[in-house]
Amino acid sequence: MTIKTDSEILRIEKRIRGLNTVAASINNLSIYGIFYGNYPELVKVLEQAKDHVKAELKLSKERLETLNYPKEDEGAEAVIQQYMEKEI
Repeated sequence: MTIKTDSEILRIEKRIRGLNTVAASINNLSIYGIFYGNYPELVKVLEQAKDHVKAELKLSKERLETLNYPKEDEGAEAVIQQYMEKEI
């Protein structure tokens, strides 16, 4: 199980790096003379693509957090609370 989780974490980290690169590239298009005035339809599509990339980034980061920081076991927490309530 650990190996599978580790490889999934690596895949997600790699995906996040790639998506960050795509978003940064779209943001830097003005450096290369690609403006809304020159290419209005292209810029519209690329802005939509950037929004989609941001949504995927958010989902990937959330998945990475759940793998790195799993939720606490509520059953174990209840047992600990019961133990703490006992006066020993």
